[in-house]
Amino acid sequence: MRLLHLTFAGLGRTPAQVLFDPKLTVIYGASDTGKSFVTEAIDYMLGARKLSMIPEAEGYSQILLGVQFPDGSVVTLMRGPTSSKVSVYEADLRGLIYQAADLELTAQHSARSSKNLSRYLLERIGLDGSLISTNDTGGTKLLGFRDLLHLCLVNETRMVSKVSPVLRATGTSGQTAHKSVLKLLLTGAGEPSGGDRPTPGQRRVHKGKISLLDELILDLQRQLDPQGGNEAELVEQLRRILTTQDEAARSLREITHQHARAVARRAELSVTLGQYAQRLGEVDDLLGRFGLLRSQYESDLARLEMVSEAGSLLGYFRTGTCVFCGAEPEHQSANHGHQETTALHTAVHAESAKTQQLLSDLHLTLQDLQGQRQEIADKRTVHRAQAEQADTLITHVEAELQPLQVQAAELMSARSQVEAQLGLHRRIQELEDVRAGLVADGAVPGGRPSGSIPAGVVAEFDRAIERTLEQWHVRIHDVAYDQYSAELFVGDHARSGHGKGMRAVLHASFAVSLADYCLRKEHRHPGFVVLDSPLVTYRQPGVRRTDDPDLPDSVIDYFYRDLFHRFSGQAIVVENDDPPADIVEQAHVYMFSRDPHDHRFGFFPVQPDSGQ
Repeated sequence: MRLLHLTFAGLGRTPAQVLFDPKLTVIYGASDTGKSFVTEAIDYMLGARKLSMIPEAEGYSQILLGVQFPDGSVVTLMRGPTSSKVSVYEADLRGLIYQAADLELTAQHSARSSKNLSRYLLERIGLDGSLISTNDTGGTKLLGFRDLLHLCLVNETRMVSKVSPVLRATGTSGQTAHKSVLKLLLTGAGEPSGGDRPTPGQRRVHKGKISLLDELILDLQRQLDPQGGNEAELVEQLRRILTTQDEAARSLREITHQHARAVARRAELSVTLGQYAQRLGEVDDLLGRFGLLRSQYESDLARLEMVSEAGSLLGYFRTGTCVFCGAEPEHQSANHGHQETTALHTAVHAESAKTQQLLSDLHLTLQDLQGQRQEIADKRTVHRAQAEQADTLITHVEAELQPLQVQAAELMSARSQVEAQLGLHRRIQELEDVRAGLVADGAVPGGRPSGSIPAGVVAEFDRAIERTLEQWHVRIHDVAYDQYSAELFVGDHARSGHGKGMRAVLHASFAVSLADYCLRKEHRHPGFVVLDSPLVTYRQPGVRRTDDPDLPDSVIDYFYRDLFHRFSGQAIVVENDDPPADIVEQAHVYMFSRDPHDHRFGFFPVQPDSGQ
């Protein structure tokens, strides 16, 4: 098979379309642009029970998938977004379809009818009627197309899952059938028929399983909220909650940023006010010290004046021992007192002049300090007013912030409740699918244990995986598939024991190698692989992505080149990072962007009347 295009069409809507290259198609770009939705839509068009629609898909009523079969014929599969019917048109149609279908099929596989998509696709690729094992005692059932699809269409969740690439889910249920499908592809032969009716023992086992499933389903249904609505209503409710959450988150971010800026400004003002307080304290301390010094100078001047006056009086009115130098009368000259008084006056005058000069300088210093203090006090007053304004703003912002926080908590609680209810619905649907499979299961006894894959075939498949990894320059060796545990081993370590990046690369190599092995051996296989995010989490040890031509290319580059040049099937890759430039030029590459002016806006185009 070759996939030609995926198209969404609706009345009055611009078609949303991706064309697939016969060799390699790459869809990459920004998150939340509909890349993984392309994978989900292909899965839905090939028989998945439902498709989780996104808001951008509103108004699209038809989903078209163009398919080319091995005989060269081309058909278009058309299915509604919530329909269980698939219309087949024997033409390549790429727009809204009004004509009657050439064939109408049900999307659900049924072994008892050929009027379903699964049987139709298997018949077109030559696998209809093939049997696979259902247990180790020889029970078989008809192969369904969904039994094959998980081996060639790998979504993002399964890509990094610890579940083996061979299995569809955890648990032991269905493991024998999954292993048998791989055996069918690798050997090119299904299980032989052993009859057409289950034994009484098998019917009793099936009845017991169905009774247990009924109890589980009933228990889950009791947990459903009777007021919560059906699954479609819950999906719509969750969409509205998420939209409201996005709007509330934007408002909360804006208010939080405003609050952070106000708090930062208040902290800055607090530091400045503290600096002003410290400076005022220093100035006040200096003024106090200089005030004491001024009092000392003024006291010194008063004492000097008093000494000058007292000296004059003592020198003229007192006889006897000289009060200035201590000389006795017999040693004093006639003008002794006058001379000593003059010397004292000169000394006192000189000291007074010196002290007066110091006092004058001190007055200037005090005036300057007073001016500085007034300036600092004025600035502090201004900043205090600004701090009060900041406090008022913080109080106002916190008043706005509180109801937003309450609303965010309420929305998160409502979202958790809706998601829990949706989880219950999904679990019920899964159990009902298993129950329906048991009811419709045509398991029959074969009288012998189911056969294993020949060791030589497994060894050859192991070498095919190793060659793929070598082409991708992934530095690992000794890859081996254990058909009994359905696990892929690298050396002594199982794939599930590696990190997400290596698990994804190993899963992708398994799917690519399986398709390439079958096509080169001319065994039946759908012929294509769809890989969602095989490399997004992978980091090659010791190699950093660079544009330097002197450094080796990365695993990512070799991965794309191998799919384009060596892989014998059709590959569709959904990734986040850019493919290498030579692949962009040669393969069919779509870059999805959230900017409507940059490349392509997303899978769904901007509608002319949407206001976007």
